[in-house]
Amino acid sequence: MASTNSFNTTVLFKQEKGFGYRIPALLYIPNTGTLLAFAEKRLGSRDEDADVLMLRRGTYKKSLKNFEWEDVTPIESARLKDHRSMNPCPVYDNNTGTVFLFFIVVYGNVSEQHQIKTGENVTRLCFVTSKDKGQNWSSPTDVTNPNIKKWATFAVGPGHGIQLKSGRLIIPAHAYEKQSDGQVMSRVFTFFSNDHGKSWNCGDFVSREECGECQMVSVDQYNGFDILYCNARSIKRGDKQCRVQAVSTDGGCTFTDVSLVKMLVEPPNGCHGSIIHFPASKLAGLNIYHVIKNYHLEQKKKEKDTSELTENFEIILFSHTTNFKSRRDLGMYLNTCPGSFHTWTEPWIIYPGPSAYSELAFVEFPGEDIPLVTCLFECGSKSECEQISFSVFQVDEVIKNILKETTD
Repeated sequence: MASTNSFNTTVLFKQEKGFGYRIPALLYIPNTGTLLAFAEKRLGSRDEDADVLMLRRGTYKKSLKNFEWEDVTPIESARLKDHRSMNPCPVYDNNTGTVFLFFIVVYGNVSEQHQIKTGENVTRLCFVTSKDKGQNWSSPTDVTNPNIKKWATFAVGPGHGIQLKSGRLIIPAHAYEKQSDGQVMSRVFTFFSNDHGKSWNCGDFVSREECGECQMVSVDQYNGFDILYCNARSIKRGDKQCRVQAVSTDGGCTFTDVSLVKMLVEPPNGCHGSIIHFPASKLAGLNIYHVIKNYHLEQKKKEKDTSELTENFEIILFSHTTNFKSRRDLGMYLNTCPGSFHTWTEPWIIYPGPSAYSELAFVEFPGEDIPLVTCLFECGSKSECEQISFSVFQVDEVIKNILKETTD
């Protein structure tokens, strides 16, 4: 697995004396050239040391083929008294022009493990909103309901949510469900809204495989139906673990086809990853389109998929650490067969070294021929939590490098 350092990389959040940053989230506001990069500020190395959510706003500069970033600022309204704010999970409502920033708040320094052990949930679900691309934020809305309090604990994301073509907003989440024998099981599900954030509901838990932190994409199938694909962190322990996947055909209310993805590896204790998608038609004017189209055709043949090859198949990208033994060697994988999520490529390594949580965004601008893929990720030279860096790639470069790894 080869790697590259030829792309533009900027450190957005760096460990300082007395504090550091973790848990990146990234949101592109369509047709604006604005990226919002979020992270937790932590006063120590533990999850219990989380403090407040931080933001940097980036503006795309065509002359630089990159973003210029404003200073790091705290989102002071994204907190409750005596609680720490964690797990930024933003989503953009195209219908209303509203950014929703979901997060959890945890009372005092109570740990996740303590909540799991005792079954006493001290975590709440909140969001703040912005109508001006993240310059100003509302006061927090607490949407914790009695059903949520029945769980041992829970979390959203981290990383971005999505909006379906129907307008439904989806926030990926997982909860530790109490069992009749006193144990708990980690289950993935969705929070969703059908009324542009006025009310929120819970989907059913994903069954069969225990899994945790997750992200989702909604992709078109050749038969005209949409499927919601979930890619989640495995809770299992042991040698050579891999990611968990599931599929929903009802917009995240229920999930089926739960399975393990052997191509997508997990390090010991797992790690968070990010997933995005875009239609191949976005590349129709680029040389890489014919390359990816031929690759897609070959994958369909391998899967014995006899459906008609359309011009507008989907491209899915997934970022995650690629080493079985430790959190390191962040890479990107590719898939073009939404009907079969086992046809992942080999990874293209974008950061060869200690790395952990990552967050992807697909970015396209009016007047720019080549869309971008951006990645916000934890990394360092000795430890994966030294800084949170941002890299920007042209989408044709990403596809070319990934396919090179697969065909070499």
